[in-house]
Amino acid sequence: MMFTFGLAFFQLMVYMATADCSPKLDNAVVEDLLTMLVKFKGSDNGNTSKWRDIPAFTASLSDVKNINAKEIVKFDKVWTNNGNHYDPNTGVFMAPREGLYHVSTTLMSVSGKTLYAHICLNESRTVGLFPGTGYSEATANIVLHLKKGDKVTVRGSGNHPYLYSSSNHYSMFSAYLIA
Repeated sequence: MMFTFGLAFFQLMVYMATADCSPKLDNAVVEDLLTMLVKFKGSDNGNTSKWRDIPAFTASLSDVKNINAKEIVKFDKVWTNNGNHYDPNTGVFMAPREGLYHVSTTLMSVSGKTLYAHICLNESRTVGLFPGTGYSEATANIVLHLKKGDKVTVRGSGNHPYLYSSSNHYSMFSAYLIA
């Protein structure tokens, strides 16, 4: 805040020292700068969301799981769930409001087996993952424009169902509102 105020004050001083204009214009510039500073200052005073109000979750899988094609992975260990918009019983994150969301998943395949999976928006696949064979990990990140009520899941794909995790939580799913 101090930097912004200092920058605005410096700009005002440079303008006033170099400009040859009427008092009406000088007053208009000062009023515009003050309005800008008040708006910026107001952003710290509760006009923006507090971190607790930002939809966000992270959940992980606590055991090995075989997943069928199109089956939703239910990440059972919930680390963060602001607003309770992720349901570990269904594996579904439901957007509480429209916005841009960062969605991420990391999956690990079982030793000697392969795994295919996708992040899905409603019923449609978005980005896919293929960690490879045996204790290999893959991570997918995507920014999605979600509307209120959109559902995001991680689902199995094809005939490669071998999803590994353990009490070390190697496989996870996360999303949060960014704008």
